[in-house]
Amino acid sequence: MELGGDISSKKFLLAVSGGADSMVLASLFKIGDLKFEIAHINYHFRDEDSNLDKKIVEDFCKKNDIKFHLKDISEEEKSKMKSLQNWAREVRYDFFFNLLVKENLDFIVTAHHLNDELETFIINLSRGSGIKGLSGIPKNENRILRPLLSFSKSEIYAFAEENKIDFREDKSNQKDDYLRNKIRNQIVPKMEEVFPNFLEKFGESLGYLDTVNRFFQEEIQKTFDEIFVEGNESEFTLNKTILLKKHKTIIIEIIRKLGFTGIEIEKIMSAENGKFFRSSTHEITIKRKEIFCKKRN
Repeated sequence: MELGGDISSKKFLLAVSGGADSMVLASLFKIGDLKFEIAHINYHFRDEDSNLDKKIVEDFCKKNDIKFHLKDISEEEKSKMKSLQNWAREVRYDFFFNLLVKENLDFIVTAHHLNDELETFIINLSRGSGIKGLSGIPKNENRILRPLLSFSKSEIYAFAEENKIDFREDKSNQKDDYLRNKIRNQIVPKMEEVFPNFLEKFGESLGYLDTVNRFFQEEIQKTFDEIFVEGNESEFTLNKTILLKKHKTIIIEIIRKLGFTGIEIEKIMSAENGKFFRSSTHEITIKRKEIFCKKRN
């Protein structure tokens, strides 16, 4: 496994849970003699198992003289939780980004892999995502690096076994309590049963989609720059006349960026002067030659 790129001068914060993927990630950084620290969050959702996860990560850091950062989630913090997965993600990345600043580090590194890509693809496909949502988890975005995206879970397990890397299994992943777990435990095994090389071919297709998406996003940005009339991030005006002369796919993606989906996009494209629309992120008013956009609080 190669991480690639000129990264010897950078300092990294690795998100390590104690599972096979993140422990392999930490071992790779150690083998590569890179400058890194490790962050672990103990949510205390699984009683003693959660503490054992913390211990295996902490022991790895002590053994290899790596700075260890721990966030212990209190019962009070958990009482504020509404959606478990969204809340956990918010807590996680708040912790990581605060550490970037405090420790003067360059990047956060996570251990997402090809199986995560497939699960995310299926979820986004079911939600009617555009090409951006179907082109994979970003390898490098907002100071977050994901160097293991090209590797399958089975390859990571094989690497851990071959190199005698200690890790712990999260037994909650075997439960079908969440959509992602249902996809992981029920749908993906069936796909691999029917198509033995499915994951490998999926990775190739995803690479192609990512290339197309990067080209497409460049074209969308060019169009947005062309139709931007005036304003700022909170309120701005777009040239409706120029926009509606573009290819329908470009028009749809521009409007999608304003938080609209499905039939709403079609209505906006044919809306008359004075019509008003509201999405989860924006409010827009259709003028004769322009579209006035206002970001919602």
